[in-house]
Amino acid sequence: MFAFFRVSNYSLYIVEPANRITKDVFLLGNIMIPVYLITGLDLCVLIDTGMTMMGPYYTQEIAPCLAQRHTPLNVFLTHSHYDHLGSAAYLKRHLPEFKIGGYYTIDTILKNSHAVELITSLNLDAERIMNMNDPELRFKSFDLDIPLRGGERFSVGDDELEVIYTPGHTRDSLCYYLKKQRIMFTGEAAGIRLPSGDILPEFLASYKSYSASLETLVRYPVDFVATGHGPVIEGKDAERFFENSLQATGLFLEKVRRYYRESGNIQEVVERIKHEDYAKSGSGQPERAYTINLQAKVRAVIEDK
Repeated sequence: MFAFFRVSNYSLYIVEPANRITKDVFLLGNIMIPVYLITGLDLCVLIDTGMTMMGPYYTQEIAPCLAQRHTPLNVFLTHSHYDHLGSAAYLKRHLPEFKIGGYYTIDTILKNSHAVELITSLNLDAERIMNMNDPELRFKSFDLDIPLRGGERFSVGDDELEVIYTPGHTRDSLCYYLKKQRIMFTGEAAGIRLPSGDILPEFLASYKSYSASLETLVRYPVDFVATGHGPVIEGKDAERFFENSLQATGLFLEKVRRYYRESGNIQEVVERIKHEDYAKSGSGQPERAYTINLQAKVRAVIEDK
């Protein structure tokens, strides 16, 4: 059963019940901004918390699982963007024994008033479009309970979850690898596969770090790649995803450099790529967020960082 919503120029599909990936792993919410629940007898783990407006839905889906198992819940954030940590504070208020983990610098970001204002406003954009006006949903800053740096391992049921530091999309990007089930949760550290099958590179902080992170991820055997936007990638497509993402990154770099040689103006490069790619890509991003991300990527290339 699907409930259908339209947010800006893209759609959110709320899946009921949760979509099972393996016997222990579920996709919650929708394929455009999914979060992932890993269930274990000793610990349950949620990867990311989506946008603020999704808080009540996630609470409804997660609470029965925790009650049945009598287990605590850790939320592990892939990075500090508005659509990945939006409902974290809401969930902490409504779910027992809830702890938030993420890269340790997120604590500093969430003490920056300008960063909090941007996270809040981007979430409010979606709330307004959905005609939501509930102060309880508003984004609120929070402190990390579990500061991470990469290299940590957590037992979840009979499996092990490894934390991998993968900077490039942001400086605080983390991936999480479920070892026995061979699932890599990437956020946007490895890009996003578009409906066309193409991969959209997402190196907002540094294309050099982003490429190095992809080279790290290539070494992991995977059967599933659970990205921060879009359906879970499986089988042969999953096996090739990180290599294909590296290739897509190289092609995007070449395009930005070529356009900049022709115009010598960063904003003209941004507008040209946006005109060519935004509508046809089907990326699902609201236009404001897409433009902010594209500007960051173009600057990263031109400034050679």
